[in-house]
Amino acid sequence: MGNTDIYDIVNKQRIFFRTGESLNIKWRIKQLKKLKDSIRCHESEIEQALKDDLGRTETEAYLCDILPMLIEIDEIIHGLRKWAKAEKHYSGILCFPSLITKVNKLPYGVCLIISPFNFPFLLSLGVLAAAIAGGNTVVLKTSSKSKASTRVIKKIIEGIFDEQYVTVVEGGHEVADECLEQRFDKIFYTGSPKVAVHVLEKAAVNLTPVGL
Repeated sequence: MGNTDIYDIVNKQRIFFRTGESLNIKWRIKQLKKLKDSIRCHESEIEQALKDDLGRTETEAYLCDILPMLIEIDEIIHGLRKWAKAEKHYSGILCFPSLITKVNKLPYGVCLIISPFNFPFLLSLGVLAAAIAGGNTVVLKTSSKSKASTRVIKKIIEGIFDEQYVTVVEGGHEVADECLEQRFDKIFYTGSPKVAVHVLEKAAVNLTPVGL
């Protein structure tokens, strides 16, 4: 996958984001429910992939990866309507006559998630759930060291989401760098401090906020 391919994916997602479809709270909740249902349907495949990639037992895979994702998505679905409501704050007398400030909760836009090899589901689909809840579109870069998990993640994502909304990108460090060359609106990365510095350097070019 080259820079042109990544650029095309990001451009398609930016066009979709600008339609405003992902701003609707009911629509976001519907996507979260689809993600949750798909994770449940693929539980056995997730457990097998974690065994192949990391040697995890079925019990460990369920307790450390699958169950936390399901609990997190349930919590997001339950709280999203409240979290997304606009907030009103007292501005202070110095702002007279605008004594009340209204703060609207708006998404960033097109997000990049770079996930690690050791928690390939929890730190990819779990972060994806948060990004969906915020009304964003997502390019999900999976780890090249967890190939079996990546295959299942792709199967899950491609089965429920359009490429213009959520896309899984495979490959090594060179593909991650190709992604970082693009202008994203938010970048999430979990991994080593050394690589985090590199991510920050790339993000700084476009003043892209990051979650590390």
